[in-house]
Amino acid sequence: MHSRRAVEFLEVDGSQGEGGGQILRTALAFSGILSSPVKVTNIRAGRPTPGLKRQHVSAVRVLAEVFGGEVSGAKEGSSEVRFVPGPPRSGSLSFDMETAASITLVLQAVVPAVALAGSTLSLELVGGTDVPWSPTFDYFHDVVLQAFGAIGINFEAAATRRGYYPRGGGKVKASIDPCKSVVPLDLLAEPNLSDIRIRSRCGGLPRHVAERQLTAASEVLAKSGISTTENEVAVEQAESPGSSIVIYSTGGRFYLGSDAIGARGKRAEAVGADAGSRFVAVADSGACLDSNLADMLLPLLSLAPGPSRVKIPEATTHLESGLQLASQFTSCAYSVQADGKSSIVTITPVQTK
Repeated sequence: MHSRRAVEFLEVDGSQGEGGGQILRTALAFSGILSSPVKVTNIRAGRPTPGLKRQHVSAVRVLAEVFGGEVSGAKEGSSEVRFVPGPPRSGSLSFDMETAASITLVLQAVVPAVALAGSTLSLELVGGTDVPWSPTFDYFHDVVLQAFGAIGINFEAAATRRGYYPRGGGKVKASIDPCKSVVPLDLLAEPNLSDIRIRSRCGGLPRHVAERQLTAASEVLAKSGISTTENEVAVEQAESPGSSIVIYSTGGRFYLGSDAIGARGKRAEAVGADAGSRFVAVADSGACLDSNLADMLLPLLSLAPGPSRVKIPEATTHLESGLQLASQFTSCAYSVQADGKSSIVTITPVQTK
């Protein structure tokens, strides 16, 4: 009689660095890509309400569905998750998160995991498209999608309905293609910001809310000598009222964006000004990626066949945690060096050291 072989888990401390949900999402993505069982402990230990929240549970369950794997601890409040990925599935999958849990945070983990595992997947998610503490869907579509394409991860995504806090009800359809290899990046040249665009939208609110957001953002940009080439205002149907704005500029050598979300008691002018101020700051730094995008993208470069160098505004605690985690999974080397108003991140995969 043969005994079952014990699973060897790579152990990840979820309280390291910024100690948030991104550590869990990144760990699960690498686990699926590399077929490496992972145990994540102390999840969100430093947060006011530690443990998994709804969007974290959703990310775990979607990845478990995709990889047909074994998972334990995938429930709200859990501080430990074990994930043993199986072979990736292709086809289609629908998942309703039932609240305003962030769809973009789930996609942030699922898209690279599916693509780099060599799978093809059509995915429909119901939840929050534009909610606090996560990228707006427009930022994800207009900035993240473009930058992922630059490293060889190709997908399409469309929001057929917007979902705001607290009810959610937004719907996103995504189609993910297989990726054979991550493409290294060398993004150090000063961006040519000649094509800057703004999308301002609201749901369940008067059109003037989105218009005021856009006007305030444009005024902040204009004070710094920045003009836009395209402005869009949209009014959506939504179960809960809400609004969002994104300012972005992308090209073959740079991917920059900033976004902001409306909140009860916050004037539309303040929402637009917040997004405008952040875009001015990233443009002024001379960086080729904004900080939020760097957090998502740079850890994946540890899987490329060659080294990467990228200029970013600053190394956030999210990024430092992500790079440390990438090194734990892949043994890559990385460094962050100050360069005037920006920083240069160098990532050297193990096979090119």
